[in-house]
Amino acid sequence: MNPTLSGFALGLLLGVAKIGLIGTVGFGIAWWRVHTRLKQFESKLPDPARLEERLASLEQIADYTAGQVNRLVEAQAVAPPIRPPASPI
Repeated sequence: MNPTLSGFALGLLLGVAKIGLIGTVGFGIAWWRVHTRLKQFESKLPDPARLEERLASLEQIADYTAGQVNRLVEAQAVAPPIRPPASPI
């Protein structure tokens, strides 16, 4: 094999190896940063048990409000309509 060609092939191989190494290190750094960021976000999430309590409370409030609205509708249906006073002409 020609020594010039052999040197060129070796240089090309080392260049590709450098690019591969840089890509691998870059990917590792990116993965580590994303992993750390996800851990931060997960630590800020509320406790699932607390969410269940809040949901139950919200359901109770919605049921109570619906009951009050039904009472108002029934009372309005029974009550006589209010007429404005007659205006003297």
